[in-house]
Amino acid sequence: MTEDDSRLIEQFEGKIRKLADLYETVKNCNSELNIQLKAKDEEIRRLNEELSAQKQSYQYLKQSKVLEVSGHDIDDTKRRVSGLVREIDHCIKLLNA
Repeated sequence: MTEDDSRLIEQFEGKIRKLADLYETVKNCNSELNIQLKAKDEEIRRLNEELSAQKQSYQYLKQSKVLEVSGHDIDDTKRRVSGLVREIDHCIKLLNA
């Protein structure tokens, strides 16, 4: 084996080591990114649950405002409640049909 062959083999081995190091770096980076992705997915799931709870709470608040009675709004409130009852009856009829 000549000196040129030995030098080429050494260069080749150096490049292989460098490639293996880069592979390990990319592999570690990929693992970290997967962990971050799972954490973000969990955060998104949690925030979606919180959003659903807030929407439900908002619906309850809107419904309570509809039924809110003040001194001079009693007749209007009675009409609203009657309308809600009619709407519920209509929905029940549609479900039974």
